[in-house]
Amino acid sequence: MHWINRYNTLCKYTIVSVCLIICAGGFVRMTGAGMGCPDWPKCFGQWIPPTTIEHVPVNYKQIYSDRGYDKLNFNVFNTWAEYINRLIGAIGGVFCFLLFVSSLFTRKLILILLSVFLVFLMAFQAWMGALVVFSILSPFKITIHMLIALLIICLLFFLFRISSAQKIIIDTLGSKWIYLGLLISFTQIILGTQVRESVDLLLDTIPRNLIINHLPNIFEFHRSMAWLILISNSVIIFNNRKFFHDEIEQKLIIGTVICLLISGIIMSYFSIIGLTQLIHLLGAFSLFICQFSMLLRRLRLPILKSL
Repeated sequence: MHWINRYNTLCKYTIVSVCLIICAGGFVRMTGAGMGCPDWPKCFGQWIPPTTIEHVPVNYKQIYSDRGYDKLNFNVFNTWAEYINRLIGAIGGVFCFLLFVSSLFTRKLILILLSVFLVFLMAFQAWMGALVVFSILSPFKITIHMLIALLIICLLFFLFRISSAQKIIIDTLGSKWIYLGLLISFTQIILGTQVRESVDLLLDTIPRNLIINHLPNIFEFHRSMAWLILISNSVIIFNNRKFFHDEIEQKLIIGTVICLLISGIIMSYFSIIGLTQLIHLLGAFSLFICQFSMLLRRLRLPILKSL
């Protein structure tokens, strides 16, 4: 098999691994297990985390008091949820490194340089993960952590596109609306992270089921922007309808927008956060990635192998 074909195949597996990292991170965020391991890269000073309180240092509350453990008790679920999240992250890092090694055999400079950048981003992401732990889950650092994940997955889709033999769709009008849709989606993601940061700050003083009533005005703006999400994506689907049967992204966009609207309504009007929040977060990521993938199909990128 040609090395570019191998690179493209490995790129698929790397995309899957990074998507699993995002899902695992969202699960940890949803369950509040982020401080399940108060140190990094070890967990309670051990490479294999404890399974019972007997395996935790006797004075762990004093050791990790600066991480908030003077007020927290050992929770085996949180510990292992965070540990598995880190393991999945490490596996994703290995895939990215293998992708870089594979790029060397393709002898394509653009693949090599972008693969180096990908490895750098993954290393930076790991460092940011450590900072998130050391900052006791700083909402701002969590937001940066999430946006880097979005950049990584977009880069992987770009690498997959230029190393594949997919046909280019020439549709100027459709492309313009996709650009607008991406801008609106990215704005919504940023607004959503700001709302989430406000939720994190309010959790210390207000019961979870009452938080919606105490959120700042940015929440109202974020909720109103949902109409723009609905309208812009409806226009994208309409203007690209002649490619509907050939593009799985369009079908995914429809399903994702529906999930986003339903989960948003549940959180906004019924104050049910938990699992709904995870669905909302993954839906926002999925929508942006689907739009980005549609756009890549319409750009004259440097395709590295012919049909």
